[in-house]
Amino acid sequence: MTFFWLNFQTPYACRDSGMCCSSGWPIPVERSRVTLIDEAIAREVLPLQVVPWLAPDSGAPDDVAGTLALRANGHCVFFEAGKPGCSIHDVKPAGCVHFPYVCLIDQRGVHVTLSHYCPTAASLLFEHRGPIAIVEGPAPVAGELEGLDARESLPPTSAKAAAFAEATADKTAGKPADHAPRLLTLDELSQWERDQVALAKIGELGSDDLALFEQARVAVPAPWSWPDAPDHLEDSWHSLVAPGWLMFEDALTRYAAAKIFGSWSLYLGDGTRAAAHTARLASAVVRIEAARQCGIFGLPLNRESMTEAIRQTDLLLVHYADPALLASARA
Repeated sequence: MTFFWLNFQTPYACRDSGMCCSSGWPIPVERSRVTLIDEAIAREVLPLQVVPWLAPDSGAPDDVAGTLALRANGHCVFFEAGKPGCSIHDVKPAGCVHFPYVCLIDQRGVHVTLSHYCPTAASLLFEHRGPIAIVEGPAPVAGELEGLDARESLPPTSAKAAAFAEATADKTAGKPADHAPRLLTLDELSQWERDQVALAKIGELGSDDLALFEQARVAVPAPWSWPDAPDHLEDSWHSLVAPGWLMFEDALTRYAAAKIFGSWSLYLGDGTRAAAHTARLASAVVRIEAARQCGIFGLPLNRESMTEAIRQTDLLLVHYADPALLASARA
């Protein structure tokens, strides 16, 4: 199987920031891992402070025993602040193994991208030098991959063909469409993706950003939610964000490329049209989250607030929002 990456993400390696271990997420534990974790505890190699370590989950699928217990501060029971790594690193659940990888598996191979909620993944946006390219790389994890498996799906449709069919719908009412949306060949799909990565860009605040931001917000299923856009958005943008926006043009261009590359919306929505729109949502959200971060700190945009805006954008789009709802969003 061939693995495709964006070249600026191939250097990724965990730097033990602990963000994934301290975010309060309910991490499912496969039944096959329970004995292995218990054996590690029995060897007294773990500084366990919460007993039991496995929290029940009545709604879990049959192959899941429960979730990792959390301390009162929301940290995983196996995470020790100030110490590198995870206490059960060699036997940790699949959800931990796969973070921050986001994989699209189709007939071409596996497209691997990263959740920039991970601080290490976010830092790669600022560290790369040179052009952006889609390259072949290693498997992100050993063993079975998790992600969107579209190998049995038809190829995505062409946005151009779909738009043309929609524009001519009135003329062909009651008749078969002469120009129905056309499925892309795999070569055409890969070329479209290369073209989009080359054209990726995130500009300044747009007139439709609030509407796009709301589309992202409503894609978050209950009981989760996402806060409203900050008050006085335009004032915050022009006074705090805009003066420093172009300083981060390179990092934002890489982020834009990561939002179009390996997009699940290709298969969950109406092909390239949905993927392009999901990328537009990401551009709007990162602009609004940049304004939010600058407002929180009361300081002009800098690398810290830009990084946090990107992290919060992926927290919303990758971890909170329903991918199918994002793919079905419309302008």
